[in-house]
Amino acid sequence: DWRVRAISAANLHLRTKHIYVSSEDISEDGLTYVLPKNILSKFITIADLRTQIAGYLYGVTPEDNDQVREIRCIVLVPQVGNHQSVTMPQKLPDDEMLKDLEPLGWIHTQPNEIVQNGTQVLPAPDVITHSSIMGDNPNAWNGKNEIIITTSFTQGSCSLTAYRVTDAGMQWGEKSKNVAGGVANAQDYSSSCFEKVQMLLSDRFRGFFMVPRDGLGWNYNFQGVKHNVRMDYGLKVDIPENFYAECHRPQHFLTFAQMEEDDNEDGADLENFLD
Repeated sequence: DWRVRAISAANLHLRTKHIYVSSEDISEDGLTYVLPKNILSKFITIADLRTQIAGYLYGVTPEDNDQVREIRCIVLVPQVGNHQSVTMPQKLPDDEMLKDLEPLGWIHTQPNEIVQNGTQVLPAPDVITHSSIMGDNPNAWNGKNEIIITTSFTQGSCSLTAYRVTDAGMQWGEKSKNVAGGVANAQDYSSSCFEKVQMLLSDRFRGFFMVPRDGLGWNYNFQGVKHNVRMDYGLKVDIPENFYAECHRPQHFLTFAQMEEDDNEDGADLENFLD
């Protein structure tokens, strides 16, 4: 029931006090990604405990260290999700504010960590989504800098892990995205499809959000008929609304208003027998 989940989501800000970054089995020769704490905390706070939410990452390479990527922006595009994946438009974010930033992949929440044989693994649907983004926008991403950050809701806390999809993973995602019956029927997924990369949290610099410009917000889960993978959207710099904000579920509030009107009309028709 969405009402129970909405009440639970109101306490997500408490989890931002207990954030853990995975440092096991990290590739030593890869890039290091730095994520500002302010936009990570906000991203967690606006989420839902069960339905995944996602955003694109944009950032810069510091002049003094080409092995580091500083994430400066999370772009929340119109999206619908479930507990396993997020569906976003095929069109990548395009705005003047992003011209001087480089794409660094995407971040998403998930209800729990995916663990196999005692180690965290990148969920198979993520690899398919990643390869689909690359396939739909072949000139926008180079496949080397773009990562996937999973934000898992562990008990009373959040656990972050950063992954890079390998060439083997890209090939697996490409051949598996159209498998009959979905990703559950895809074969041969293994740890060779991804590798963990180094990620740090920082409060030395702050990031910002970009959200859809049209006023409907970024969360289309309550108005899914309006969402389309081929839809167009504009962007603006703003603070994102929460998952259960009024702009994301206008039909609920219209129903509430109708109920109040019905109550008032019923009351006017009743005779007060105490007079």
